[in-house]
Amino acid sequence: MVLKKGDIVEVSVTDLAYGGKGVGKLNGLVVLVRGGLPGDTLKVKIEKKKKNFAEGSVVEVLKASEKRISPVCSHFGLCGGCTWQNLDYEAQLIYKEKTVRESLRHLGGFSDFETEKIIRSDEIYFYRNKMEFSFGKDLEGKLILGLHPYEDFKRVFNLQKCHLQSELSSQIVWWVRDFCAKEELIPYDPKEHTGFLRYLAIREGKSKTEMMVNLVTYSGQFPQAKKFASGLMEDFPQIKTVVRNINTKFADIAFGEEEEVLTGKGTIQEKLGRFHFEISANSFFQTNTRQAEKLFNIVTDYAELEGSEEVLDLYSGTGAISFFLAQKAKRVTGIESVKDSVENAFRNAELNSVMNCRFLLGEAKEVLLSLVQESFSPQVIVVDPPRGGMHKKVISLMLEIKPERIIYVSCNPTTLARDLQVLAEKDYILEKVQPVDMFPQTYHIEAVAKLRRK
Repeated sequence: MVLKKGDIVEVSVTDLAYGGKGVGKLNGLVVLVRGGLPGDTLKVKIEKKKKNFAEGSVVEVLKASEKRISPVCSHFGLCGGCTWQNLDYEAQLIYKEKTVRESLRHLGGFSDFETEKIIRSDEIYFYRNKMEFSFGKDLEGKLILGLHPYEDFKRVFNLQKCHLQSELSSQIVWWVRDFCAKEELIPYDPKEHTGFLRYLAIREGKSKTEMMVNLVTYSGQFPQAKKFASGLMEDFPQIKTVVRNINTKFADIAFGEEEEVLTGKGTIQEKLGRFHFEISANSFFQTNTRQAEKLFNIVTDYAELEGSEEVLDLYSGTGAISFFLAQKAKRVTGIESVKDSVENAFRNAELNSVMNCRFLLGEAKEVLLSLVQESFSPQVIVVDPPRGGMHKKVISLMLEIKPERIIYVSCNPTTLARDLQVLAEKDYILEKVQPVDMFPQTYHIEAVAKLRRK
């Protein structure tokens, strides 16, 4: 049988690939099935046919996996977010831990290292402290506000309820959608580069239930701003600040070149361990607050600090990891490229009376180069880079510094494996890795890796 696009075939799923798709075989050919789970026997429609594999979607479940459960969200199957809501949580943990271990073995070439048991999340729904929602138009031209369909960032569907952030955030989405429709505000058109409304970002301080609403728009006057902010604050007392960010760039990101605080301080507060944090609209903060505290404690344990060490914290954000490390280090130097995050870090250091931290603004490779030229030689380097991992120059500069230990925090097992392979090629040994489930109901997984200099 020569498989082609449009064929409907029977596939037995035996595994899960990184990315969340089920893995089966048909006449020796790998078939990736969106929505397929190990133990399923499915009727599958082939959507793509490549030389070495095919991709398909579920037409009918002929035999359901024992791991298959009923998803709680009405948007499941349409939304590109919680693609594992139909997979039992215990099974999610097993496959996430396996993903980290196999990525390091097959992509990184590691064999002699310890994978510690994955740390589960106490909350598997309503755990996120930040969500971004997109504005758009339906087929009749009416304003909609919600999320993107699976692998389709050009379209938006109207949100009824999201099970990742709090239920209160869904109510705020409904309020904002109604307000903007009544005021006849126009969604931004990325093709024509016209319109006004781009994104709605909601941040929540879980420790005190403080909410921030950030309306991201294109340029132009916003005469309804005062009415918008006061209306939100009146109907939702948990909202402590409302801001507007203006984004005139082509990039579809919920950040702005200019920020206008409509009401409140422009920040909300969060608590991790004994530390209090001020968080602004454009600063980075781990999205699962309660799991973040566990994550940072692991980083601190892996660093093995005794009080005399200089520590370098690359991609330091608002200073959260730096403060945890500073409890046991002589001094921590944080490097961060986002100006708002660095400003937050300085305020947070003052807020928590942390005197042994400094924060440097700039791209990691450039700031790190200047530190190397100054003969800066930390004993421990902690890195928490974006999903794309570290720049090659950053890795080479780290190897030039030769710290005793490197702690790598990653949200992407593939780039983690790639970067660790370079770091461990000559000078370092990968000792152990700790997976942490920061993102229940999704295939995403966080991991902390510990390297020691030979």
